[in-house]
Amino acid sequence: MDKEKINKAGFDGYANKLKNRLYGLLCERENKGEWEKYIDTILVEFSGLSEVLDSISYWQLLGKISMLKYLNYNYFRKTIFECMNIIDSFTIKG
Repeated sequence: MDKEKINKAGFDGYANKLKNRLYGLLCERENKGEWEKYIDTILVEFSGLSEVLDSISYWQLLGKISMLKYLNYNYFRKTIFECMNIIDSFTIKG
């Protein structure tokens, strides 16, 4: 992503989309769907954001999402909501 082309409104919209995808991941696991594949697609997309985000929370979120596959349901659910809160703390570099 080109950080010069990212504006606050656009990024806020993307952050909401990412939170919706995390909530969708929770629903996918509750419905016993292919939630593990869903995690992988989120990680692939998210990994490209380190260049535009100005937050140590990026690494915290990346670690939490990466570990979701290994958590039991109660911790999984709790971690999803923690991740959504971390996304709210992101700021754009520049």
